[in-house]
Amino acid sequence: MRRLVLPKLLNFFLFLFFSLSLSADSKRHHIVGVFADIEREISVENGRLVGRFAPYYRCVFSRVDGEFKFVNMPLAQILRQLEKGGISIGLPLIQTVERDQYADFGGPLFQLEYVYLMVQDLPPLESMTGLRFGFVRKFAGLDLLKGDSPNVIHVSDWAQAVEMLRLGRVDVVVLPWIMLDLYLEGYGGPHYERTAAWIDLSMYISHKVKDSRLKDDFRDAIRACRLIGEKSHDAWDIPGRQRDPEG
Repeated sequence: MRRLVLPKLLNFFLFLFFSLSLSADSKRHHIVGVFADIEREISVENGRLVGRFAPYYRCVFSRVDGEFKFVNMPLAQILRQLEKGGISIGLPLIQTVERDQYADFGGPLFQLEYVYLMVQDLPPLESMTGLRFGFVRKFAGLDLLKGDSPNVIHVSDWAQAVEMLRLGRVDVVVLPWIMLDLYLEGYGGPHYERTAAWIDLSMYISHKVKDSRLKDDFRDAIRACRLIGEKSHDAWDIPGRQRDPEG
């Protein structure tokens, strides 16, 4: 009798083991690259998204099944790893034709106002020649360049760009309006700002991701969370100016 029971028990435990292993393997595991150097707006602490943008992204990830590991990294590294498949998702990102070649944009989640920051009250930028623009490396804003023969000076982050502006090494910096107070803190000199554009922010999903449903699941979640964010204006609103409906 014992000889008959032991093989059955062994088969049962083997079946249970392989079933659990298959279930674990089938669960989504993804690395998410989070733009470093803007910690007040979004960052990773104790494995969780924090910052002023975080409610939007936490809403999205709560609606997509899977295990997501959030990692702070520079923008250039996020884009490189998206292309290589080293990460599945990168955020917060705006859409460009170049990025569309190796990743899928998730659709608009929220908007930010980007501005031209100057320390001189320059004439209309489109009327000028040879303006020096300070741009964060890999920042997707080259279509915001103005004037004839503009020069782009790449820097590692916006703090460096604003410092170069103060020192007179660039004429204009393009950055989100909500970050002006952060980078102008302690600066007593004059500064001028003009709206450059209102831009949709969201995320990109790498083309290297093998899960064919992931992109659609994220797009569904992003659409839902955009609507929730619009209805939860007081709770979720990212500090900033209201967009001119005619602008």
